[in-house]
Amino acid sequence: MGYFLEAFICAQNEAEVFSGRYRSATIVNLDQGLTLIPFTVELFNEIITSSSSEHVGTFELLTENIEDEILTTIVNGRIAYIEAAYHGGEGGQSGIIWEQNKRVTQLEYGQTRINEVLQYFGVVSNNGEDEFASLRLGRYRSTQEWTE
Repeated sequence: MGYFLEAFICAQNEAEVFSGRYRSATIVNLDQGLTLIPFTVELFNEIITSSSSEHVGTFELLTENIEDEILTTIVNGRIAYIEAAYHGGEGGQSGIIWEQNKRVTQLEYGQTRINEVLQYFGVVSNNGEDEFASLRLGRYRSTQEWTE
């Protein structure tokens, strides 16, 4: 069984700005004041304005065009994008963080990238769990399940 997640992470007030611009954005409130916005096919199609854009780093879905759109949407705020793909225990994660209308950090494919993003947002781990588990990001196995 696999685990696949493509999503934006931001504070709840930034999520309102995001959903105000993109009608297909689904807002999922997490603990500790954060929000997850699943990067569904519908949201991808709404955000992308050009099919000729290069991918950012090793990301599967994130392109330079999408990054530009995100920076235009969340001008003075903070938002991150994460991807995770696992199948049969093999796989990894990537993350990127934008703040104040620029890329702060890009975390290439590895094993703890989502935790690193969550730490940047100040997530505190609970009861010996890591940040990922503390926010219960493993409760669904696919991006689409977060919207149902």
